[in-house]
Amino acid sequence: MRILRIVLLSLLAIGVSIALAAPAVAADCGQVPVQIRQIGHPIWKPVDFHVFTQSDADFVGQLKNLLYPLRHQWCDDIGVGPGSPHQPPYIHEFEGNLDILNLTDSLVFKVGDFSPPNGVWAVWMTVPNPGTTGSSPDFSSGPIIPNSLFPIHIAGETFRNNQLWDQYLGTFDVPPLEGQFPSCPWLNFDGQSHFPVMYAEDASYGPGGSIPGHYEFRVTMTDTTGNGWSITVKFTVR
Repeated sequence: MRILRIVLLSLLAIGVSIALAAPAVAADCGQVPVQIRQIGHPIWKPVDFHVFTQSDADFVGQLKNLLYPLRHQWCDDIGVGPGSPHQPPYIHEFEGNLDILNLTDSLVFKVGDFSPPNGVWAVWMTVPNPGTTGSSPDFSSGPIIPNSLFPIHIAGETFRNNQLWDQYLGTFDVPPLEGQFPSCPWLNFDGQSHFPVMYAEDASYGPGGSIPGHYEFRVTMTDTTGNGWSITVKFTVR
């Protein structure tokens, strides 16, 4: 199950750097407070953060449901990928569909919310800031994260009470869109206008023992220049 989760995280994605000294909480993080720390000088940023509980037993099925199905479609080679063109901004992509699914943001969960078949999910969108100008699945010319910055490497670990609890939360690379995917060869553009990141965790992935505690998803996102973001999502299980 652990291997399957890592493989699926790898599918979903469409140097030395020094992080700034003080963490910042982004104004457009979404409905939950999330600590994000800039690494170097990225021209893209994570936005629209959400933390909630739902089943993670059918991981692929849940991935397909979390974003509006016409705007984001499944591609066998990359997982959740671009769908019908739609214009920016993309800072409320998750928020709107989570309301439809009746999924509510929270930072405090019951043990049952974090025990199979349920898990705690953290999701967000990644957008140009300011990016460059070029083509994407959404437009012929506009703000993009250029292919030259991909793959963007994403690595996550889970901590409980400030101790490493699950080193395999998920590590994967978000690829460029250069027409290299057999199942969706039309994805051949100058870059991406936005792409999602989705993580899910439950008690079965930990070392066992007591479940209640203070948890953190600690995630880094870095592009090919070494610039990026350090992200900390905190929640409590009681």
